[in-house]
Parts: sequence; C-alpha cells; structure tokens
Amino acid sequence: MLWQRLLKENAKVWDGYLHHEFVKELEKGSLKEENFLFYLKQDYIYLLHYAKCYAQLALNANTAKELRFAMKFQNYIVEGELELHKSILKLGIEADKLSVKDESLVNIAYTRYMLSVGQNGDFLDMLTALSACAIGYGVIGAEIYQRLGEKSLENHPYKEWILTYAGAEFQSEIKEFEDFLNSYSDQVNESKFKKLSEIFHSVVRLETAFWQHALNLRLDL
Repeated sequence: MLWQRLLKENAKVWDGYLHHEFVKELEKGSLKEENFLFYLKQDYIYLLHYAKCYAQLALNANTAKELRFAMKFQNYIVEGELELHKSILKLGIEADKLSVKDESLVNIAYTRYMLSVGQNGDFLDMLTALSACAIGYGVIGAEIYQRLGEKSLENHPYKEWILTYAGAEFQSEIKEFEDFLNSYSDQVNESKFKKLSEIFHSVVRLETAFWQHALNLRLDL
C-alpha cells in the first residue's frame, strides 16, 4: 500500500515528527503555556492556508470522487479544526485579528511549499503533501490517549487538544484519508513513487520544524 511504503521509506523523519520534544512535553503536561499559545497561533494561521491547499486539491481533481474528497476535507478544517483553535485562542489571542505580520517563516515555508506542490504537480502529488499533517496528528493523538488513558486526562492542561485528535470523529477522518491515498497504490510506478516520497519527506521535515519553532518561540529562522 502507498501509505505504508511512504512510511517505510521515510521512517526516521516520521518518527522524529511523531515523537518530537514538543509532543513529549505536551503529553506530560509540562509544555509551557506560552509555547502552546505560540504553536496554536501559528497553527491557526497554518490551517487557513491548509484549507486553501484543499481548494488546490479540488482544482487538481480529475473525477467527481476526487472533488468530493477535497471539498469534504476542506469543510472539515474550516468548520472543525479552525473553530477548535479559535475557542482555545480566546485565552488571550483574538484569532480574527491575526495578520501576515504574525506568521512565522516556518509557517510560510511549509504552507507555500504545499501550495507549490499542487500548482506544479497533480492530484496525487498534492494529496501526498497534505498527508503528513492529516494522518500524523491522528497518530499522535491516538498514541498520547493510549498512553495516558481517560483518567489521566481529567486535569490535563491540554486535554481538549488531545481529545480532539484522539477522538472518534478525527480518527474516522484520517482512516478515510489513508484509505483514499492507498486507493492509488496500483497506479504508482517507481518513478512516481520516488517523486511522492520526496514530497512526503519534505512535508514531514516541515512538520517537525513547526514543533521546533514553537519550542524556540521563533518567528524568524
């Protein structure tokens, strides 16, 4: 299957993304609030661009099935994840007042890279570029929940975030994403897989950089 091949080919960077120090500290509840809020602010801005990436995915669609998939996931981000972040950001940041001046260089690099993949490639290229975020967060959420359990989360400072990505709705969405990506497995020759693997490697590195810049509180590089 295509997804499993991508993971196997990029196992080291994938593991570094899933088990980054930011994720470990978030799980332990030891992550400082200022780091979490920095991350949330950047992720809110990121999700605005990520939703646009699904619009690009829709533009690259060749079938009604592909178009429905792109539009469904774009709507899920706009109506679901963005609203979650908006509610958490009420802790001290007005999400609607965030502007281009608030966007980090890591954020710019990641989101514009994904858009460029879609603008210069095909539907499957773009789908692969979107996969690290879509599926990765589900894996991270599920792993944290399995290790901590419901009881340990009762007074956890990041309970809402963890339960969002470990929850049944998000887990169902990422299963659908993985299955959809795998439906292209038989259409991918070695040359195409090499290109997809390079795209995947780049976006996983950018996901890792996103965690790191939240630990460093760095808007610039």
